[in-house]
Amino acid sequence: MMKDSLPDLKFELIADGIGQGLILLEQNDCGEAHSVAIHPLHLRYLAEQFGLLPASDPPPQKTIAMLTRRLLVLHERINHLADWLVTYSDFKHADLSYEQTYARATADIADEFCAELIDTESTGAENAFMGCFETPADKDDTDNPAPPAQASLI
Repeated sequence: MMKDSLPDLKFELIADGIGQGLILLEQNDCGEAHSVAIHPLHLRYLAEQFGLLPASDPPPQKTIAMLTRRLLVLHERINHLADWLVTYSDFKHADLSYEQTYARATADIADEFCAELIDTESTGAENAFMGCFETPADKDDTDNPAPPAQASLI
């Protein structure tokens, strides 16, 4: 049990039998004692509000930026898979029309999600979204030979 004091304010950590306990604040004013019991979360909240501690939750802008980056990476991978299935699949030995259709539809959904990202207000990050709409037709692949088909499966 911790007991400490500051001028005109005593504080004590008391067990509540449930969790972390409570913080009992007691002040004597003109001979009358006034006390308030607060939970440690209340103290953390007050410290964050007054700038004594950094906020425990990331700011919304940081979360949005993180989710945007993740969605753009996912979008790129989905489009790569859809393009690969169309371009390099082994049509002689397998009917992959369902897989190709499903991958292309998923890529279209990812395109729509990226379109919504560019419509939102941003702080100059719009250029980062422009790569989201690049298609294989926009790239010059003459320098890069096609990857070999899955020879081990043939």
